[in-house]
Amino acid sequence: MVIKMKKIKYRMAVMAGKLSSFILKMLKRNIPYYPGYIALKVCPDFLKYVPKPKLIIAITGTNGKSTICGLLKDCLENLGLNVINNNGFNINTGIAAMFLKQKKVADVAILEIDEKTSGEIFKEIKPDYLLCTNLFRDSMKTNSTIDYVLSKIQNGIPKNTKLILNADDLITSELAKNHNAVYFGIKENFGKKNIEHRFCDLIYCPNCGSKLNYIDSKYYHIGNVLCPKCGLTNPTRDYVAAVDFYKKKLVINGNPFPLKVTSIFNIYNYIAVISILLELGYKSENICNCLEKVSIVDSRFSEEEVGKTILINHMAKGQNPVACSSVLEYVKNEHGQKCIMLMLDDVTDNRYSSETVSWYYDTDFELLNDENITSIIVGGKRNKDLYVRLLLAGINKEIISLVDDELNMASALKNKNFDKIFILHDLTSYEQSLILKEKIKKELNK
Repeated sequence: MVIKMKKIKYRMAVMAGKLSSFILKMLKRNIPYYPGYIALKVCPDFLKYVPKPKLIIAITGTNGKSTICGLLKDCLENLGLNVINNNGFNINTGIAAMFLKQKKVADVAILEIDEKTSGEIFKEIKPDYLLCTNLFRDSMKTNSTIDYVLSKIQNGIPKNTKLILNADDLITSELAKNHNAVYFGIKENFGKKNIEHRFCDLIYCPNCGSKLNYIDSKYYHIGNVLCPKCGLTNPTRDYVAAVDFYKKKLVINGNPFPLKVTSIFNIYNYIAVISILLELGYKSENICNCLEKVSIVDSRFSEEEVGKTILINHMAKGQNPVACSSVLEYVKNEHGQKCIMLMLDDVTDNRYSSETVSWYYDTDFELLNDENITSIIVGGKRNKDLYVRLLLAGINKEIISLVDDELNMASALKNKNFDKIFILHDLTSYEQSLILKEKIKKELNK
């Protein structure tokens, strides 16, 4: 009787969720997760009963989840599979909404899963594969400490789920305890100059407490590590990558793959996607063909040539010092005379906006202190907070312009003869960055 009642509730949840989706369309409201919210309100066990594909791949971790999901989805679709994905809405409501959209059961579900809620979701959905991108300190208001987030994932992993982990991240590697795992990573001394970051999340050995030696550091604590006392080091990589920055090429286990971007964090995203596809049994030549056709989603990265200037729109993920600093390093390493526009004011985050600016001081803004960066335009209500941080980073105040309204930053372009203009926007200010981009194009075309 109880089971029958639950199934009735499930059917009612499907109807309610689909009805809410229809109403949202009629009202021209875009709230993608809301039908899932309604379905879970009607039937809290909705995710348990909903029909699921035979293959479920879950992606979690601090940075790179959405990019990896997008690339992997495009590749698998190019390989002829029917794929569903929750498109960045990475808690239970977004996943429920994804399943509601199925007209028939898909071949593959790619689930982007928030680190903190992974354990709860894994009670209802048992993925065949779980890839953890990396684990870093994140926003103070969401993910607390790394140990806390690590325990949330670790305690929820289903017994039969196979893990695909970053061997260059000793924190992520901790997830492999009592689980079947394979590892990907970049070979030692791969040609990237190490930089000094303002912090490191892994200084002492998790086994014996001794200070770790970094043989090389790709970025932050990602790299080749050795404990001088107990000998702890990185696990053996099953998928070993070499990077050719000049030719924009990856070589993994002897096979070449195309690489469309050269920022270090996106290189790891590409390696992760290739590792999943190789683990699924696809041939390297088929993977190459897919990667030639796909690109990173526009909300994360896009570039456009306007006259002689390349206009680059890049998410810098405010409140997240590692993600933001990694983008700043990418910008520094790009050639040519550059203008940087900073849209890193979290007031666009209507649900979680805070007045915390402490993350500015964990972020490597010193990277912008570069002779090829001749203009920095800071927009938003907290532009003076960021101005102080840039001055402390040693940046000449003469090249900094402050604009209260982010959408008016184009008017501060005193010089139009830049090789590249970068719009670095927050997770929640993508729409505003597009408006700004169009205004910059008009300025450049005058």
